[in-house]
Amino acid sequence: MAESTHAGEAQEPLVFRGRPKSMVSAAALLIAGILTFSMGINRLFFVEAIAYTFLIWGALLMYGHMIDIGTVFEVTDDAFELRSPLRFWALSRKWDWGHVTRLDLIVPRMEAAAGDVEMQVHYTPEGSTVLYREDIPFIPALAEEIAARAGLTPERQQEMQSFDSIPQEEKATYTWN
Repeated sequence: MAESTHAGEAQEPLVFRGRPKSMVSAAALLIAGILTFSMGINRLFFVEAIAYTFLIWGALLMYGHMIDIGTVFEVTDDAFELRSPLRFWALSRKWDWGHVTRLDLIVPRMEAAAGDVEMQVHYTPEGSTVLYREDIPFIPALAEEIAARAGLTPERQQEMQSFDSIPQEEKATYTWN
């Protein structure tokens, strides 16, 4: 039996986590860079430079994937909060619902699955002309919560009017304003 909530009582926040991606390319670059030194084939400057480049790119890709996995999206009555403990330049951001201006769903190809779709949330702080955008993996429940709490409605005559099903006929960008 569900408990009734009082009118003045705040509900618990809804928490969503970032979706892991394939780290194969990052691991391959790191392994190739490490193997270059362990196999002793780094005698030429060019080979050593490429090995260091592989190590740097592998580490950066791995760091990017770790940021994606560790990001937490929290939906409360007052705001949309993004927390990422590994993103040192912006550990936490809190966006109030009144200034979340747009939600875009980008379907990159025909017959796309939910994991292929990317969601972009646009926010403009009060008294500012700066537009902030956060790229988020598509989670239908999160998209529905953002659109409902920010009061966003789908553009007229676009094929996608709800977050339940992704149109399969073409690649497109669907917008909620």
